[in-house]
Amino acid sequence: MKTKVWVTRTVGALLIIGASVALFLAQSSYWVNHTVFNQQNFSAVATEAIVQPSSRDAIATTVVNRALEDRPVAQRVIGDRAEKLVSSLLGSDFSSQAVSRVVSATYKYITTPDRQDVVIELQGIKAPVSQIITLAQAEDSNLAVTVDSIPDEIKLVESDEFPDLSGIVTTMLWVGPLLWLLSIGLFTLYIYLHRKNYALAVYTVGVSIGVVALLGILTRPIVPPPVASLIPQSDLRPVVQNISDAFLAPFQMQMVWMLVAVIVALAIFSLRKIIARQFQKVAVMISPKNSEEVKNKPTAKKK
Repeated sequence: MKTKVWVTRTVGALLIIGASVALFLAQSSYWVNHTVFNQQNFSAVATEAIVQPSSRDAIATTVVNRALEDRPVAQRVIGDRAEKLVSSLLGSDFSSQAVSRVVSATYKYITTPDRQDVVIELQGIKAPVSQIITLAQAEDSNLAVTVDSIPDEIKLVESDEFPDLSGIVTTMLWVGPLLWLLSIGLFTLYIYLHRKNYALAVYTVGVSIGVVALLGILTRPIVPPPVASLIPQSDLRPVVQNISDAFLAPFQMQMVWMLVAVIVALAIFSLRKIIARQFQKVAVMISPKNSEEVKNKPTAKKK
């Protein structure tokens, strides 16, 4: 008897764990299909992340540090002004094409095996920056810096800096429907095996789905910092962190809706007997037989 109980509990635990993992992967597949692999959505999310003030400031700091490298006097005199100008230019039409190229390169980097360095081109901002250099040299003729010292491009991500995820992305597109079916099937099988106490089984499934939703919600605050730490250039880490955070936002929202749905479903299930009685009362009230009895009921005569 004890052996049978142990086997039942073990099988039940494996079913719950397997269904929960399949559900998390199914949600991930949906996210990959609609956010990562969908180029239109990808471009919108990535562009918004790159033009955030913190991303622009990080790129501007890298540009100025690279341009004024080994020039401490110039860094002290024009560093802050140059960073503010470059940051503002990155959010203007001057750099719109450069940002679009970064987004396209990033999409290709993630979704295809033919990966190249992700770089941001800076030719479009050189002319405005040269004006600051000219004004600074008018104040101090000893500043040995020219617009040519500004790099033509800055490398954001090297081609081999992250593992190749294109195969995983493509696989997720194909196995997504199977993962949904597997998750539903395992949860259903668990409820069937525990049908003698099906209410507890339903609550167990609901709590498991809620735990998966909470884990998915926590991915957004937890994942971006470790991903950004993989970038060797510390000045550019805010850019990668903002991009990671922006892409995980839709996944987090998926999990929020799933959590809300399972809470509502469990609330309705817990009130199922009350709801059933109310439906029975309404059904009796509107039934044809009851209406005919009310109609034929004799009324009291007035004295």
